[in-house]
Amino acid sequence: MRVDALSTDVLRLALPTPGMSDDRSMDDQLPPLTHINSLDELLDSRRAHARAAISGEEIRIARGVYVSSDAWGEIENHDRYLLRIRGVVNTRHSRPVVSHWSAAAIHGLPIGGNWLQDVHTTVSPTAGGRSHNGVVKHHAKLSEEDVVEIDGMLVTSVARTVVDIAMMGPFAAAVVVADRAQLVDRFGRTPPMTTREEIQNTFNRLMPVRAHKRAQGVIDFSVNRSESPLESESRVSMRIIGCPQPALQVPFWDYRGFIGESDFGWEEYNSVGEADGKQKYFEERFRRGRTSQQVIDDERIRHNRLAALPKHVIRWGWETGTVPARLRAHLVAAGLPMGVKWK
Repeated sequence: MRVDALSTDVLRLALPTPGMSDDRSMDDQLPPLTHINSLDELLDSRRAHARAAISGEEIRIARGVYVSSDAWGEIENHDRYLLRIRGVVNTRHSRPVVSHWSAAAIHGLPIGGNWLQDVHTTVSPTAGGRSHNGVVKHHAKLSEEDVVEIDGMLVTSVARTVVDIAMMGPFAAAVVVADRAQLVDRFGRTPPMTTREEIQNTFNRLMPVRAHKRAQGVIDFSVNRSESPLESESRVSMRIIGCPQPALQVPFWDYRGFIGESDFGWEEYNSVGEADGKQKYFEERFRRGRTSQQVIDDERIRHNRLAALPKHVIRWGWETGTVPARLRAHLVAAGLPMGVKWK
């Protein structure tokens, strides 16, 4: 099946961008782009924008696509990458299917702190062409179920995106994406983006494929109760170091009522673990209308109530949770044994 033949049959979705209204399109949320091919006086325009890029007045984000330097400087890395994706899509002769890490960015899935420059697309196994000019082409089968349309762009579905990253990405990074895609909101505000069953079915349709053992390992290890990338990364580190396998999102009560849920719990050792990523204090889905200072104050009260149960509260941040050796030393110091093989 030709990829561009999917365009009339794919599901149409709205783009959710963190921190922005969901009822606006990507083009409404991001700075405007200048496309050379859409301008009059093509030769003069091309030279003028090339000079503007050299002088620093504009940024060239794709071949023949520019954005003003002022607008570029006002947006975050996530939105810069979305602009690159849009720039590449708008300059293709036929609509490409955005995939892998680029699709993850469009879906709002976490793709780590080192933001990408290349735009990833998937083409049919028999399609010609190579990766060049910042566009990476992956040759693979695509079914109609694997592609959705978001703001006029063809994008691999959430489930297919998870599978693609599971087959080629580092294990920890792939788990972060798979966990977030399946996350069940404990407050019931939003449904999960996909399910384990949908991911598995999508993977099964692709078989046989290379790296199938790696991808199946990611799927099997992923959960729908990991509320942050740091929790997912910490679980990967825990399995590597062989600490006791924790329960996830463990609820606790005291005489005042419900305290909350700890990220990790080890009942046998009377301990709970808290992976404290910065998003807990800055992202709206965690703050729920509170200021960052109110979140800090609430966390302090919650910590004290847990400690009074009594529970040994073990906390760590990114610099510990993402480095197995550091997390091992931290948990050993807290009294947890090592060398446990996970199920």
